[in-house]
Amino acid sequence: MKNVAVTIRPTDVRSVVYENKFSGKPGEPMKIQVKNNAGVKLNPAQPTMAVVGVKFEAKDEADTIRFELETVTAVQVSTFVDNLDDMIKENYMSTIMMAVNEKIRTVASMVGMNIAIPPIKFERKDSSNSIDAEIFRA
Repeated sequence: MKNVAVTIRPTDVRSVVYENKFSGKPGEPMKIQVKNNAGVKLNPAQPTMAVVGVKFEAKDEADTIRFELETVTAVQVSTFVDNLDDMIKENYMSTIMMAVNEKIRTVASMVGMNIAIPPIKFERKDSSNSIDAEIFRA
């Protein structure tokens, strides 16, 4: 098995869209819908590089408030890896999404929005079937 060094560059903001035409009454409830879309794009010319793009969107039902943020995170590996996009999704997507969430919180606070970002689910997969491997792992 070969050793692969993975380098993840800091997450950059690609674009921000903010529109606020809201004219409600104080205390009137607002329902803001939040959704995100993430994907890994490979570069056929440079098979050791990939980009993780995330698009985040928050808007209310009446479409009076809209906040969109697109981020890109570059990932580079030291040697060729089969299915680089799957490796990134399985092993590094949660880390990248944490950085994206921080960018979302920072930019949203700059425009005056308080957005609650859905929690990130972390999964750990171990190839060992032994319960001792879980207990004594350092």
